[in-house]
Amino acid sequence: MIFINRDKETKKLKETDGLKSREKSQLWRIYKFNKKIKPFRLSRSKFSDFLTCKRCFYLDQVEGLKYLDSIPFTLNNAVDDLCKKEFDYHRAEQTPHPIMEKHKLNAVPFKHKDIEKWQNSRNQGVEYIHPELNLKLAGGIDDVWQNLDTKELIVVDYKAQSKSEEKKIDGYLDDVYHEGYKLQLDFYKYLFEKNGFKVQKKGYFVVYNATKERDEFKNKLEFTCDLIPYETNSDHIENKIVEMKKLMDGKKIPEINKYCQNCNYINAGSKYL
Repeated sequence: MIFINRDKETKKLKETDGLKSREKSQLWRIYKFNKKIKPFRLSRSKFSDFLTCKRCFYLDQVEGLKYLDSIPFTLNNAVDDLCKKEFDYHRAEQTPHPIMEKHKLNAVPFKHKDIEKWQNSRNQGVEYIHPELNLKLAGGIDDVWQNLDTKELIVVDYKAQSKSEEKKIDGYLDDVYHEGYKLQLDFYKYLFEKNGFKVQKKGYFVVYNATKERDEFKNKLEFTCDLIPYETNSDHIENKIVEMKKLMDGKKIPEINKYCQNCNYINAGSKYL
Protein backbone atom coordinates (compact mmCIF):
# COMPACT_ATOMS: atom_id res chain seq x y z
CA MET A 1 0.00 0.00 0.00
CA ILE A 2 1.36 3.41 -1.02
CA PHE A 3 0.29 6.53 0.89
CA ILE A 4 0.30 10.13 -0.36
CA ASN A 5 0.87 12.91 2.17
CA ARG A 6 -2.01 15.37 2.47
CA ASP A 7 -2.90 18.27 4.71
CA LYS A 8 -5.50 16.97 7.18
CA GLU A 9 -7.65 20.10 6.97
CA THR A 10 -7.42 21.19 3.32
CA LYS A 11 -6.88 17.66 1.90
CA LYS A 12 -4.35 19.16 -0.49
CA LEU A 13 -1.14 17.33 -1.36
CA LYS A 14 1.65 18.21 1.04
CA GLU A 15 5.36 17.71 0.51
CA THR A 16 7.07 15.50 3.05
CA ASP A 17 10.72 15.24 4.05
CA GLY A 18 10.27 11.88 5.77
CA LEU A 19 10.88 13.38 9.22
CA LYS A 20 8.74 13.81 12.30
CA SER A 21 7.73 17.39 13.07
CA ARG A 22 10.55 19.59 14.38
CA GLU A 23 8.11 22.10 15.85
CA LYS A 24 9.03 22.91 19.44
CA SER A 25 5.78 21.47 20.78
CA GLN A 26 6.50 18.14 19.08
CA LEU A 27 10.18 17.64 19.91
CA TRP A 28 9.29 15.49 22.93
CA ARG A 29 8.56 12.70 20.45
CA ILE A 30 12.22 12.50 19.36
CA TYR A 31 14.67 11.09 21.88
CA LYS A 32 17.78 13.03 20.91
CA PHE A 33 15.92 16.32 21.54
CA ASN A 34 14.15 15.16 24.69
CA LYS A 35 16.41 12.80 26.64
CA LYS A 36 17.49 15.37 29.23
CA ILE A 37 14.15 17.14 29.60
CA LYS A 38 11.75 14.59 31.06
CA PRO A 39 11.13 10.82 31.05
CA PHE A 40 10.90 9.73 27.42
CA ARG A 41 7.69 7.84 26.69
CA LEU A 42 7.92 4.47 24.98
CA SER A 43 4.87 2.35 24.28
CA ARG A 44 4.61 -1.41 24.24
CA SER A 45 4.52 -1.33 20.43
CA LYS A 46 7.79 0.66 20.28
CA PHE A 47 9.41 -1.84 22.63
CA SER A 48 8.24 -4.53 20.22
CA ASP A 49 9.81 -2.55 17.35
CA PHE A 50 13.13 -2.56 19.22
CA LEU A 51 13.01 -6.34 19.53
CA THR A 52 12.05 -6.71 15.86
CA CYS A 53 14.56 -4.34 14.23
CA LYS A 54 16.99 -2.19 16.17
CA ARG A 55 17.87 -0.07 13.13
CA CYS A 56 14.25 0.89 12.35
CA PHE A 57 13.59 1.54 16.05
CA TYR A 58 16.65 3.82 16.33
CA LEU A 59 15.83 5.82 13.20
CA ASP A 60 12.24 6.23 14.34
CA GLN A 61 12.66 7.04 18.04
CA VAL A 62 16.13 8.57 18.27
CA GLU A 63 16.66 10.29 14.91
CA GLY A 64 13.01 11.13 14.34
CA LEU A 65 12.36 9.64 10.91
CA LYS A 66 8.64 9.52 10.23
CA TYR A 67 7.37 5.97 10.32
CA LEU A 68 5.40 4.75 7.31
CA ASP A 69 1.65 5.12 7.74
CA SER A 70 -0.49 2.03 8.13
CA ILE A 71 -4.16 1.36 7.59
CA PRO A 72 -6.18 1.39 10.84
CA PHE A 73 -7.99 -1.87 11.56
CA THR A 74 -11.36 -0.22 12.03
CA LEU A 75 -13.38 -3.45 12.11
CA ASN A 76 -11.06 -4.93 14.74
CA ASN A 77 -11.30 -1.68 16.70
CA ALA A 78 -15.09 -1.91 16.59
CA VAL A 79 -14.95 -5.44 18.01
CA ASP A 80 -12.58 -4.25 20.75
CA ASP A 81 -14.86 -1.34 21.68
CA LEU A 82 -17.95 -3.55 21.86
CA CYS A 83 -16.08 -6.16 23.91
CA LYS A 84 -15.03 -3.52 26.39
CA LYS A 85 -18.62 -2.35 26.78
CA GLU A 86 -19.72 -5.94 27.38
CA PHE A 87 -17.04 -6.61 29.99
CA ASP A 88 -17.62 -3.17 31.55
CA TYR A 89 -21.20 -4.19 32.36
CA HIS A 90 -19.88 -7.12 34.38
CA ARG A 91 -17.17 -4.88 35.88
CA ALA A 92 -19.80 -2.51 37.23
CA GLU A 93 -21.90 -5.39 38.59
CA GLN A 94 -18.80 -7.37 39.71
CA THR A 95 -20.21 -10.49 38.10
CA PRO A 96 -18.37 -13.05 35.94
CA HIS A 97 -18.65 -12.77 32.17
CA PRO A 98 -20.17 -15.89 30.51
CA ILE A 99 -16.75 -16.82 29.02
CA MET A 100 -15.39 -17.00 32.60
CA GLU A 101 -18.25 -19.23 33.69
CA LYS A 102 -17.82 -21.44 30.63
CA HIS A 103 -14.17 -22.05 31.52
CA LYS A 104 -14.86 -22.27 35.27
CA LEU A 105 -12.76 -19.24 36.20
CA ASN A 106 -13.49 -17.74 39.60
CA ALA A 107 -12.84 -14.23 38.34
CA VAL A 108 -14.50 -10.94 37.47
CA PRO A 109 -13.38 -7.91 35.44
CA PHE A 110 -11.15 -5.84 37.73
CA LYS A 111 -12.85 -2.70 39.05
CA HIS A 112 -10.45 0.22 39.46
CA LYS A 113 -10.65 4.00 39.17
CA ASP A 114 -7.92 4.01 36.47
CA ILE A 115 -9.41 1.37 34.17
CA GLU A 116 -10.32 3.90 31.44
CA LYS A 117 -6.84 5.41 31.63
CA TRP A 118 -5.25 1.96 31.39
CA GLN A 119 -7.31 1.18 28.28
CA ASN A 120 -6.31 4.44 26.55
CA SER A 121 -3.39 3.20 24.47
CA ARG A 122 -2.93 6.42 22.50
CA ASN A 123 -2.30 8.88 25.33
CA GLN A 124 -2.05 7.01 28.62
CA GLY A 125 -2.27 3.28 29.30
CA VAL A 126 -0.64 1.54 32.25
CA GLU A 127 2.47 3.66 32.88
CA TYR A 128 5.71 3.12 34.76
CA ILE A 129 8.54 5.64 35.04
CA HIS A 130 11.83 3.78 35.26
CA PRO A 131 13.81 5.76 37.88
CA GLU A 132 17.25 4.74 36.63
CA LEU A 133 16.66 4.98 32.89
CA ASN A 134 14.43 8.10 32.77
CA LEU A 135 11.93 6.27 30.57
CA LYS A 136 8.15 6.30 30.84
CA LEU A 137 7.02 2.85 29.72
CA ALA A 138 3.38 2.50 28.78
CA GLY A 139 0.90 0.05 27.34
CA GLY A 140 -2.82 0.29 26.66
CA ILE A 141 -4.52 -2.88 27.84
CA ASP A 142 -7.71 -4.38 26.47
CA ASP A 143 -8.76 -5.67 29.86
CA VAL A 144 -7.64 -6.87 33.28
CA TRP A 145 -9.53 -9.35 35.44
CA GLN A 146 -9.15 -10.37 39.06
CA ASN A 147 -8.82 -13.88 40.43
CA LEU A 148 -11.29 -13.95 43.32
CA ASP A 149 -9.40 -16.74 45.09
CA THR A 150 -5.92 -15.17 45.10
CA LYS A 151 -6.86 -11.50 44.45
CA GLU A 152 -4.17 -11.47 41.76
CA LEU A 153 -4.73 -9.58 38.52
CA ILE A 154 -5.11 -11.39 35.19
CA VAL A 155 -3.88 -9.65 32.02
CA VAL A 156 -6.21 -10.09 29.06
CA ASP A 157 -6.17 -9.15 25.39
CA TYR A 158 -9.01 -9.31 22.86
CA LYS A 159 -8.35 -10.63 19.36
CA ALA A 160 -10.66 -10.60 16.35
CA GLN A 161 -10.13 -12.78 13.30
CA SER A 162 -11.92 -14.80 10.65
CA LYS A 163 -10.42 -18.22 10.07
CA SER A 164 -11.75 -21.61 9.08
CA GLU A 165 -13.18 -23.73 11.88
CA GLU A 166 -10.25 -26.14 12.08
CA LYS A 167 -7.65 -23.34 12.21
CA LYS A 168 -9.32 -20.82 14.46
CA ILE A 169 -7.96 -22.11 17.80
CA ASP A 170 -5.70 -25.15 17.37
CA GLY A 171 -2.10 -23.99 17.64
CA TYR A 172 -3.23 -20.38 17.99
CA LEU A 173 -0.10 -19.25 19.83
CA ASP A 174 2.19 -21.39 17.66
CA ASP A 175 1.49 -19.16 14.66
CA VAL A 176 4.68 -17.22 13.86
CA TYR A 177 2.60 -14.06 13.34
CA HIS A 178 1.24 -14.36 16.88
CA GLU A 179 4.61 -14.21 18.63
CA GLY A 180 4.00 -10.52 19.27
CA TYR A 181 0.78 -11.39 21.09
CA LYS A 182 2.76 -13.18 23.80
CA LEU A 183 5.03 -10.16 24.23
CA GLN A 184 1.94 -7.99 24.76
CA LEU A 185 0.85 -9.91 27.83
CA ASP A 186 4.43 -10.23 29.13
CA PHE A 187 4.85 -6.45 28.89
CA TYR A 188 1.49 -5.69 30.52
CA LYS A 189 2.34 -8.04 33.40
CA TYR A 190 5.66 -6.20 33.84
CA LEU A 191 3.89 -2.80 33.96
CA PHE A 192 1.30 -3.90 36.51
CA GLU A 193 3.96 -5.49 38.70
CA LYS A 194 6.01 -2.29 38.61
CA ASN A 195 2.89 -0.45 39.76
CA GLY A 196 2.70 -2.67 42.84
CA PHE A 197 0.04 -5.15 41.73
CA LYS A 198 0.28 -8.90 42.12
CA VAL A 199 -0.30 -10.53 38.75
CA GLN A 200 -0.95 -14.20 38.16
CA LYS A 201 1.24 -16.00 35.66
CA LYS A 202 -1.61 -17.25 33.48
CA GLY A 203 -3.10 -14.60 31.21
CA TYR A 204 -5.73 -14.98 28.50
CA PHE A 205 -6.59 -14.08 24.94
CA VAL A 206 -10.30 -13.68 24.27
CA VAL A 207 -10.51 -14.67 20.60
CA TYR A 208 -13.54 -13.71 18.53
CA ASN A 209 -13.73 -15.59 15.25
CA ALA A 210 -16.11 -14.33 12.53
CA THR A 211 -17.73 -17.22 10.72
CA LYS A 212 -17.78 -17.39 6.92
CA GLU A 213 -20.12 -20.39 6.90
CA ARG A 214 -23.22 -18.43 5.92
CA ASP A 215 -25.13 -18.10 2.68
CA GLU A 216 -25.70 -14.35 3.00
CA PHE A 217 -24.17 -11.35 4.74
CA LYS A 218 -27.40 -9.46 5.65
CA ASN A 219 -25.36 -6.64 7.22
CA LYS A 220 -24.30 -8.83 10.11
CA LEU A 221 -21.21 -10.74 11.22
CA GLU A 222 -21.54 -13.70 13.56
CA PHE A 223 -18.71 -14.58 15.95
CA THR A 224 -17.73 -17.49 18.11
CA CYS A 225 -15.76 -16.72 21.28
CA ASP A 226 -12.88 -18.77 22.67
CA LEU A 227 -10.48 -18.33 25.57
CA ILE A 228 -6.78 -19.05 24.98
CA PRO A 229 -4.57 -19.33 28.09
CA TYR A 230 -0.96 -18.15 28.02
CA GLU A 231 1.73 -18.58 30.69
CA THR A 232 3.16 -15.07 30.85
CA ASN A 233 6.84 -14.41 31.53
CA SER A 234 7.93 -10.89 32.39
CA ASP A 235 11.40 -11.88 33.63
CA HIS A 236 13.10 -10.98 30.34
CA ILE A 237 11.56 -7.52 29.99
CA GLU A 238 13.83 -5.56 32.35
CA ASN A 239 17.11 -6.63 30.70
CA LYS A 240 15.74 -5.84 27.26
CA ILE A 241 14.66 -2.37 28.41
CA VAL A 242 18.17 -1.69 29.71
CA GLU A 243 19.57 -2.90 26.38
CA MET A 244 17.14 -0.64 24.52
CA LYS A 245 18.14 2.42 26.57
CA LYS A 246 21.83 1.70 25.92
CA LEU A 247 21.13 1.66 22.19
CA MET A 248 19.20 4.94 22.41
CA ASP A 249 22.06 6.65 24.24
CA GLY A 250 24.62 5.44 21.70
CA LYS A 251 25.51 7.46 18.62
CA LYS A 252 25.91 4.55 16.25
CA ILE A 253 23.03 3.66 13.96
CA PRO A 254 22.55 -0.13 13.97
CA GLU A 255 23.41 -2.10 10.84
CA ILE A 256 20.75 -3.06 8.32
CA ASN A 257 18.77 -6.04 9.54
CA LYS A 258 18.81 -8.57 6.72
CA TYR A 259 15.53 -10.04 7.98
CA CYS A 260 13.68 -6.69 8.14
CA GLN A 261 11.45 -5.91 5.17
CA ASN A 262 11.58 -2.15 5.80
CA CYS A 263 15.38 -2.08 5.99
CA ASN A 264 15.81 -4.04 2.81
CA TYR A 265 13.13 -2.18 0.86
CA ILE A 266 14.89 1.12 1.59
CA ASN A 267 18.32 -0.37 0.93
CA ALA A 268 17.25 -1.86 -2.41
CA GLY A 269 15.52 1.35 -3.47
CA SER A 270 18.60 3.46 -2.74
CA LYS A 271 20.39 1.75 -5.62
CA TYR A 272 18.03 3.45 -8.08
CA LEU A 273 18.49 7.00 -6.77
